[in-house]
Amino acid sequence: MTSIRPRSRRHLGARAITALVPVGTVFAVPSAAFAQVAGTPTADGMPGAALVSQIIGWMMWLALMACLGAFVYGAALWRGGAKTGNMGRAEDGRQYVAGGAIGALLCGLAVVAINTFFAAGQAGG
Repeated sequence: MTSIRPRSRRHLGARAITALVPVGTVFAVPSAAFAQVAGTPTADGMPGAALVSQIIGWMMWLALMACLGAFVYGAALWRGGAKTGNMGRAEDGRQYVAGGAIGALLCGLAVVAINTFFAAGQAGG
């Protein structure tokens, strides 16, 4: 007895794909595509650059205040839950404390990480 299985997507993709490009076609690439490009990011002369920098600073401050709030709220939950024997509340408090601490760590590492990734990208080129 043979079972009939429907073809899965994996089997449908295994078919040979023929290209519609004639054999011997040469693709012309302009020589300007291989020109060396150099650049260093700078905000000199950019309208609104100081405002964008200030807004990013404000966002970092707000994120740190949110992390502080989560940390303090979590500490209160953790202590209250442990004191009253409510382990669910204590566990939630521990998670808030950890979330606040990790969030503050990521806020502090954001600028360092972006600058490191940019430097690594420039070194790879």
